[in-house]
Amino acid sequence: MDRQHSPSREPEIRFLIACPRSGSTLLMRIFAQSSECAATSRLVLTGNAQGSQDSFSPDLSILESPCRHVVFNKAKNVGKQFLICKEELGTNSQKGECLYDIFLTPSILELTRPIFLIRDPIRAFDSWKHVGWTDVQSLINCFTNIFRMHYQAPSHAISCVLYERLVQKPQNEVQRICARWGVTFSETMLDFKKPFGPSFIFPTDREEDMYCEKKLLGLSTTVEATSSVIPDVPPHSLLSNDEKDKLEEHLGRLYLRCWEGEVPRLRDVLLEKAWIGFDLDDTLHEFRKASSMATDEVLAIISGQYDIPMPALKQEYSRVLQLKTANAFSDGKTSFDYRKERFSLVLEHFSLPSDTHFMTLLLETYEATLSTSFELKCGALGLLSTLKNMGKKIVVITEGPQDAQERTVEALGIGSYIDFLATTNHFGVSKTAGLFTKVLEHLGISSGDMAYIGDNVQRDMEPALSAGIFSIHFTESKNVSLNLVPPQINTLRKLQYIISG
Repeated sequence: MDRQHSPSREPEIRFLIACPRSGSTLLMRIFAQSSECAATSRLVLTGNAQGSQDSFSPDLSILESPCRHVVFNKAKNVGKQFLICKEELGTNSQKGECLYDIFLTPSILELTRPIFLIRDPIRAFDSWKHVGWTDVQSLINCFTNIFRMHYQAPSHAISCVLYERLVQKPQNEVQRICARWGVTFSETMLDFKKPFGPSFIFPTDREEDMYCEKKLLGLSTTVEATSSVIPDVPPHSLLSNDEKDKLEEHLGRLYLRCWEGEVPRLRDVLLEKAWIGFDLDDTLHEFRKASSMATDEVLAIISGQYDIPMPALKQEYSRVLQLKTANAFSDGKTSFDYRKERFSLVLEHFSLPSDTHFMTLLLETYEATLSTSFELKCGALGLLSTLKNMGKKIVVITEGPQDAQERTVEALGIGSYIDFLATTNHFGVSKTAGLFTKVLEHLGISSGDMAYIGDNVQRDMEPALSAGIFSIHFTESKNVSLNLVPPQINTLRKLQYIISG
């Protein structure tokens, strides 16, 4: 039960510090469900904003003279015990919005009991780009400033909450925040009954418009539309590998420090493995993108030659691809045999001729486009180099024709790092039918000698784990979760930092 409140009692101020698009609105909504709490937004960031001024100065009046602040008095008048202030830094480095220091004295730290909410910068910037914020340096500055404030403050004066932990185990994390802030926890805080916008109090009309009226930029679409915490909000997948590399270079190690015990534990497991295994397609390189570009070039030739609509060709090719890759290329044919069969079936479906000259054109176009479209995943080369420098053996265990995968490895420039390339085509068995056991036998090692990284749950994680191999799920569509079995990562650069320390 919530404690009874007295309108005459002044509310205690609590600060939630975050980079924009890091889940702070979710926490704001959680605490707005409590009858003890009033939740508000960006008092320090927007308090001195006037029109479109080119400079910025933080407004610390809520800390210096809270009784004169409109939101403080609103919270007091309705009998709230706590005023939860969501204090996001800004998105414009040129104006100084990302670089200011909120905490100037130990007394402010003691007064506000700040919680730093940290989200994986990769996912945060993906969300930035979704709403039109494209300045990666501003995000880097914002996170760097937050980490600086966090690590410079006395450890007893601050607390860090990972967004990824919050959405995975919301009750555990919210209870921890409540204990830090002195708020009474109730399970009803995780069941959003109060309407989204009206449950908050606002310092300005503009802030109220953002949450209640105009819904500027769709900033709170997910948290507004849901009635509870969603564990895995799908990404928008808007980042290039170059952007991911830059973010990981500047922020990756800082972010991983927030995982505390999990990183050393995972590092210790990996260090004891003599062999590190990888899937190839969509783990070490962008196979889907490359094959899609190659397929589109081939279908465009067919469409232009015979006036068949591209959507119809794509639909039929997808059907054929699903049908003809069901055996995971374990029947010993070459890549050109597989491709010729697929293209022939598409032509046959539309009753089109398939002469030798035209088929050769299609096959050559596919191969040329594919080989020039290959791109390594973020951090792949650095991880492979780090592993070799540590004396690890590297095996690639992949589905696909042996000849095509050998060409892929060479085209990507990673052949010198790989000690053995194992394909379903070479061993005559799919991953789900025993390939991992065959590879262990071929290498003369036990399952305990290897760790394996792959992107597919059914074709990588499940069969590798069934073979007793320690596995890490590489998944760009889910949150980083180092405490799951198997652990989840979303860039190979993170894994490089984990194992290298």
